[in-house]
Amino acid sequence: MRITRARMTSDADYWQNVAAPEAAAAAAENETLATDSAGDTYVRQCAARRAELAHENRREYLALAEQLRAGEIPDGYRFD
Repeated sequence: MRITRARMTSDADYWQNVAAPEAAAAAAENETLATDSAGDTYVRQCAARRAELAHENRREYLALAEQLRAGEIPDGYRFD
């Protein structure tokens, strides 16, 4: 399968403009839940962990976008 530059750019746009902002929104929502004094300790701890994961996802999505824009295909990346 031949991967075109246009396809790589299109995928990069998705990771940067859709997936990363969604992850940032999830992180912000979970950070709010993690600091909500009305929630119990377990809920706050779970929300804090979900916020960390969402931040990690956002960083990964932006890194994917950067690699694709540079013309690199990340290891294990699938163009489905």
